[in-house]
Amino acid sequence: MIEGNGHWGHTFDKVHLFGLHEFSKLVYVDSDMIVLANMDELFDKPHMSAVAAGRLVHPHWVRLNAGLMVIEPAHGLSDRIFSKLPQAITDVAGLVDQSGLGDQDLLNAYYPGWTTSTDLELDQGYNMFACYLDLHIEKYGYRLPDQPRACGPLVKIVHFVGPRKPWMQGASLRHYARVLKEGKAVKWENRMFSLYKKLIRDGAVATA
Repeated sequence: MIEGNGHWGHTFDKVHLFGLHEFSKLVYVDSDMIVLANMDELFDKPHMSAVAAGRLVHPHWVRLNAGLMVIEPAHGLSDRIFSKLPQAITDVAGLVDQSGLGDQDLLNAYYPGWTTSTDLELDQGYNMFACYLDLHIEKYGYRLPDQPRACGPLVKIVHFVGPRKPWMQGASLRHYARVLKEGKAVKWENRMFSLYKKLIRDGAVATA
């Protein structure tokens, strides 16, 4: 943990995954994601395959999102990544609307060429922000696994980014209050939120 860095200071433990060299490959998935379909094919993807999540909505969002990553650990790699912390601090200072320094910023500092490595960029369906799900389905032709008649790209993983996590006390009330305030229909986002809550009630998702 990095003290004084708010929520993001707790995310740096993720970097230690890169040093687990007893594994030849890992597929990391954030705990605030829900997996909707088999994703075994990711184990055939190269090191640092990830998603520039939200890029269709915000074309300038070209950096990798660390919510889902294909990792090939190596001895000492974690330490080498952490050595880029000064560079990450400098990079974040130049970003607009940045709320703090996190593991994602550190990884982007260590892999500066990721934004131009098209072979590493996975489809948006592997890291779909819940708040953009309706837009991707209705505008960009994405589909959920239980929409067999649709023919667009598949949403395999939904990411509940932001402060409103489905497992938090009062999360449903805050979620629907936001929806009413924004005055827009988010049928598919609501459905994913309800699905996650059901998994919690059924005991399929650990909350402690």
